[in-house]
Amino acid sequence: MSQILKKAAKYRTVSTILQHGEAHLRDSYTLPPEIVTPPPPRKERKPDDITDFPEQKFVLLPESIPYPEGKYRPASVPYVAGFYPYNCYLQKGKIYQWCSCGISQSNPWCDGMCNASATRNRPIKFNVDTSGYYKLCNCKQSANAPFCNGTHRQVIRQYHAGFRGFYELWGWAAFMGTTGFIIWNFHN
Repeated sequence: MSQILKKAAKYRTVSTILQHGEAHLRDSYTLPPEIVTPPPPRKERKPDDITDFPEQKFVLLPESIPYPEGKYRPASVPYVAGFYPYNCYLQKGKIYQWCSCGISQSNPWCDGMCNASATRNRPIKFNVDTSGYYKLCNCKQSANAPFCNGTHRQVIRQYHAGFRGFYELWGWAAFMGTTGFIIWNFHN
């Protein structure tokens, strides 16, 4: 038992979300943190002065992000578009835009809905070297995006393990079972 406690003492909690000032280490499109300080006090105050704080900087989001294979990590939490991958025929050399936010109405392809919503996820441009059928990620959590690496299996387990998923799935099953029972018995 003491060996387990010694191992547990070395564990470090790593945040899965981009916080704690380390976002720029995991996401190359996030700027490193900057300590904001006010400018020196002004000698003359004017009626239209608003604040002494420095001007806010706006960083434009890139429209399409090239990720190295096996290193994809969503910029913000994407919607799960489905629990099973798409099996699509892809043509050699054609450039595709895979939706990484999950909001698109034409999944797995991007239709630009990410530009109209509050998400940092942008489409991933890719092509294939041989034509054929490929499994494209639909849970939007694959590290090998846009291709499926089986992460959807863990997403289903995690969803079902949570209280919301448990009651939602079993509640739906109970509702359908009760409806089937009523229809079966009272239809005649």
